[in-house]
Amino acid sequence: MRARRMSVDHALTGQPTRTDGLMGEAKRRKLRAAEGQQGDVSLAIDGNWPLSNSDQQRELESWFTQRGIDPSKPRLQDTPEFLHAEAQDPAAMNQVARLVEARSYSPEELKQAEHKIQVASHAIAARVARDGRHGLCVVASGVLSRILDELGVWNYTAKSNLTIHFPRSVSLEPQYFYSFDEGNFTAPHAIVVAPPFAVVDVTVKYQPYDKVSMAQFLPHVAATKEFRPYRVTTTELASPDVRAYLRHIGMTVETFLALERADMLELMKQLPSREISLDGGRLGYGIVGVGGYQEQLRELLYENNRIDGMLPIEIFEQDVLPNI
Repeated sequence: MRARRMSVDHALTGQPTRTDGLMGEAKRRKLRAAEGQQGDVSLAIDGNWPLSNSDQQRELESWFTQRGIDPSKPRLQDTPEFLHAEAQDPAAMNQVARLVEARSYSPEELKQAEHKIQVASHAIAARVARDGRHGLCVVASGVLSRILDELGVWNYTAKSNLTIHFPRSVSLEPQYFYSFDEGNFTAPHAIVVAPPFAVVDVTVKYQPYDKVSMAQFLPHVAATKEFRPYRVTTTELASPDVRAYLRHIGMTVETFLALERADMLELMKQLPSREISLDGGRLGYGIVGVGGYQEQLRELLYENNRIDGMLPIEIFEQDVLPNI
């Protein structure tokens, strides 16, 4: 099996990283900070992709063209030219993600993509529900992304910080999935960004929560075509234990990030944080990395690629293609 693009953020404890692709055990994820963060006012959109930026698109297309990569079609990350560029610059996938967000899309292009995304995301979410395991976010989002690639849909897989704000009747405190926490994990959470959807989250309902009512509140597929900016705080990025450790060594979270994770901070500026508004609650996503499988859909043939006992290509052929 070829290497995955899912890179790993080491915890501050310096422990080895986990490779099972789970969001994390309940013990680590049940830690809660004392304060929440309110989101910004939402941006109204008129049916076009709200993150399009013609200047950035030209800049990014030039970056790809200079390396012999055609930036006009999706799946450019699978071309020999891109793989050569990535071997020299491991952050090349960040450029793909930035292009996905900065591109302009025609209404017809977005309409066709929306149908394919809805079919594929609900197929994956249904398999995740039947599977019954918690923490399938990295696998499920990576498989969804590869299915969308097969369907010719522009998209990328994002490693995401996540804060869930519940209605007060469900929980008075948010649930945090920290980027920096005790233990080791591939990503705090994983989602797919696929225009016209700023977020497609097929696993948020199927994580370990304190109360059944928390999972019951969350949708099977959390997705939004509306871009709502979200301000991620250091309280949301780093767990109480990590913040305590940093204080012990005389360092703030801000200083640690500036010194050790400057590349992550820059990416968070390039791929802005966003939220999904729910009935009485909201989901806040801070994109902290770009991931995804380097293997193409038909190459994902290993046991750890299975969801509900199904290989990704089987899900594609049985659950997705018949409904496209």
